[in-house]
Amino acid sequence: MRFRQRCSMIWLMPIVILIDRLTKVWSTGLADTVRAVPGILNFRGVENYGASFGLFYGRTGLIAAVVLILNAAVAFCLFRYPNMPKAARAGLWLVLAGGLSNLYDRLRYGFVIDFLEFDFVRFPVFNMADVSILAGCALCVLAVTRADRRRAHG
Repeated sequence: MRFRQRCSMIWLMPIVILIDRLTKVWSTGLADTVRAVPGILNFRGVENYGASFGLFYGRTGLIAAVVLILNAAVAFCLFRYPNMPKAARAGLWLVLAGGLSNLYDRLRYGFVIDFLEFDFVRFPVFNMADVSILAGCALCVLAVTRADRRRAHG
């Protein structure tokens, strides 16, 4: 039973990875910027040789090593704490899936394929794996906040 608890929501991983891989393959065929929602969202293929916001540009080996360690830490938490709230568990699976998909890019190509670009604000180009990581972190924060409130109120 505990193993099933630990693996609950693992089904999120293949879905996230498949969506990320398919959208990245699609984006590599873009010749120019595509205005998906004018003034809001563009599709523009970018090879990202750094981490978030261009940090550690060109340090692919270092970034891959750090990402591998972080993914291992997330996997450890998923299997070490089987009784965590469902939202936190779902969030960690989303983080792990996004992290592994971007790690695949780094190891295979030496860069991460990004293609989602906001038009209304200056923000780095990103991809669906990044969306999954962000959504997963948000779910974890919400789950922890909710659990803390429950403990405080009895």
